[in-house]
Amino acid sequence: MAGIGTEVKFTLAADQVSAGLAAFGLADRVARRHEVYFVDTLDDAGDPRLYGRHVVLRVRRRGDDSGDVTVLLRPADRGRLIGRWRPGTEHRAAFRVVHDWAHRKVLAASVEAAYDSGVGQLLAGPRKGLLTAEQQHFVRNCADTLDQPLRDVRNVGPVVSLTWPDLPAAPMPGLRAQRWSWGAHAYLELSLRCATDAEATARRALFAAELERHGLKPDDSVTTKTETVLRDLL
Repeated sequence: MAGIGTEVKFTLAADQVSAGLAAFGLADRVARRHEVYFVDTLDDAGDPRLYGRHVVLRVRRRGDDSGDVTVLLRPADRGRLIGRWRPGTEHRAAFRVVHDWAHRKVLAASVEAAYDSGVGQLLAGPRKGLLTAEQQHFVRNCADTLDQPLRDVRNVGPVVSLTWPDLPAAPMPGLRAQRWSWGAHAYLELSLRCATDAEATARRALFAAELERHGLKPDDSVTTKTETVLRDLL
């Protein structure tokens, strides 16, 4: 798995969001806005079925009805990322493999299909139309075995997402930020993409020190933002 980068992430909970936005100069007027929907269903135990099998199906919709559909495996099985889905291979959709380092470092693999229009119709249409043939192949070959993965699933959302990609602000060059809000809930995720393990380790320490300098305490919950949304809205 040499050559796979790492995305370092810290999340601020609702009571720290405003302070985090101010600390890093994140103004709403320069952010990109999306509506985010997740697609899943509850299993017999009342837990998100796809998420419980490490599959996340996400739809992002912009105001002009463009957007994207992403299928994400987190954690991904290293042994299944072979052949056509070997890291670094070319695909029609955006295929990405990265180490996702929030509370612990895990391997994540995703396939993102972009749409210039018609995302609302995708959300309203039959579930089987959500994934491209390429994404379906990815799920069949790289995810845990799922019997009819889109059976009984439904959309949950929207979550309002504001993103600030690749902010130039020192002392954290390359900082990316995303705020999610729905109902009374809000999160601010701050992240950095790093090319090597050594860079990720060093920049994570600097990142943590920068947050502490601003009096910001990252959320120490092991529950991801995605799981929180699914459990709240399904």
